[in-house]
Amino acid sequence: MSKLARTFVLDDSEMKQVYEWSYNHNCTVTDVGAIGGRLTYQFTPTGLGDIQEVICACGEELNLTNFEDW
Repeated sequence: MSKLARTFVLDDSEMKQVYEWSYNHNCTVTDVGAIGGRLTYQFTPTGLGDIQEVICACGEELNLTNFEDW
């Protein structure tokens, strides 16, 4: 049985959006543990392209999907 591996990457402009969003939104969660984990990066492959989302521990989401490239 073969295993398929796939790498998901955010480019510099997408990472800039994540940093700005993370810094500027009002997160209500103050304790996320000793190793962090406040942000979850979620990538969902579809037949048209990849859905790229960043989810904060408070539940707020940032969608980075570029639907114009689909």
